[in-house]
Amino acid sequence: KPIFKQANLDVPVPDKVQSMIIEVAELREFVDIPYIAAMLETMGIDIEQNSGQDGLETWLEKIKKSSEAHDVADLMLSEYLNTNAYQLLVDKVQGEYIVNSVLSEIDTRADSRIDQRPIKAVVYSSSSTNLNLVAEQIYGNDKIAPENIAEMVGENSQQTVEDMSVELSRFRNGCRQGRNCPICNGWNDLNERVNTCQNILLEVRDSSGEHFLVERERVVRADGEPLSIYRNWVVEEVLEVCIRDPHPLLPARWTDEVWKGYGSQKCLQMASKDGYKGKDWYFGPLPNCKSSDKRIVTLQKLQRCHEFHSRSRWYRGPQLVDAPIKRVKEDVFILCLHSGLSHGLDLSFVTHIFLLEPIDDAALLEQVTSRAHRLGATGPVVVETVNAWVQLDDATTKIVSDQKKSSGNAVCEHCFRTFNDMSKARLHEKKCPRNPCCKTAGDPFHLSSVYREIRPPPPIIAEIEI
Repeated sequence: KPIFKQANLDVPVPDKVQSMIIEVAELREFVDIPYIAAMLETMGIDIEQNSGQDGLETWLEKIKKSSEAHDVADLMLSEYLNTNAYQLLVDKVQGEYIVNSVLSEIDTRADSRIDQRPIKAVVYSSSSTNLNLVAEQIYGNDKIAPENIAEMVGENSQQTVEDMSVELSRFRNGCRQGRNCPICNGWNDLNERVNTCQNILLEVRDSSGEHFLVERERVVRADGEPLSIYRNWVVEEVLEVCIRDPHPLLPARWTDEVWKGYGSQKCLQMASKDGYKGKDWYFGPLPNCKSSDKRIVTLQKLQRCHEFHSRSRWYRGPQLVDAPIKRVKEDVFILCLHSGLSHGLDLSFVTHIFLLEPIDDAALLEQVTSRAHRLGATGPVVVETVNAWVQLDDATTKIVSDQKKSSGNAVCEHCFRTFNDMSKARLHEKKCPRNPCCKTAGDPFHLSSVYREIRPPPPIIAEIEI
């Protein structure tokens, strides 16, 4: 049977924000527009952008009309909880909890003699934004590697049907098939429709005006900020790149002599003719790094490897289709799954499902659970809702309304209805019409009643002549 759990996580509001809420609540009769504007900007609440100057005036009017301090505190706290800053804290707490829970189950399963199934966890959400943000926190966790994660995020992503099929295969089978590009050595998953290298290369220009291509792994910093795994590159952006060659993690590049044999001279002519704004350039040797292996460059363009090295234009060397097919084993135990892509999937091998949002609809909860709790499953599946709650200091708690933590703590194992406590759920299960052991008289024409009355015929045993 499925095992339903509720994880209640506390997400603390920063002390600085709580101090500002208390300050505005106590000085509500003396605040003015410049004061409240500065306070909201510090908290990350951009009212002026959403509502204009009238928005600040409306805010000020609400604050001064409030006779109680808790009304002002509730207003400001409610606005802060909807900011990107606090949502980032929520995503971080949820991501850390999921990773720690999965790793803990892996350690426990290694010592278990009862259930030997490998841990396979699904992170499920109906919001592609929430799923992507939590996935980013999971990717950024130092306890696991990106190879341990698969994605089927659907909306607002560049994933194709073939990409999602590969990700599901990685998650199910723990391996992937593909080729390494002979030019950039980038990995490409095996795809019958696409036979060209899809890895992104960056054409950059240094202070001397020299152009060269770099892999994304060589970028150290962007605009002075540390690199993010989901970085959206922008043309003319200032980057700091590593130009070591050979690189300890990347293969050595071909020499100029090799590239001349593959048509680099024609590529240089075409690029110069287009003013370095066309598609052509080649993955040639990097500049000399005598003084430092880091260099400040400006991003000129970014595109896929096969678009730089077009055989129809100038390139005459080996391509992706010439490389042998490889099979690489991977330990993939987390799948980030969007609700729109879950219909019809057979996830009977899954051991855990983490819900980023509570599901109150019994029919929807049953549908989600039945992706894993179905024929073919060899053990129970744990369905855990990851709830995030606001955590405040004692001083702030005194002036704000009670932040009630209400979540269904028990689920009927037969009809998937949610109840506030386990005793109510167990009482309902005894009378649940979907319970095959229920003796309560119900609708005689309901399927559950029909199944109780009509038993399947005994199996037919074939006689074997010896």
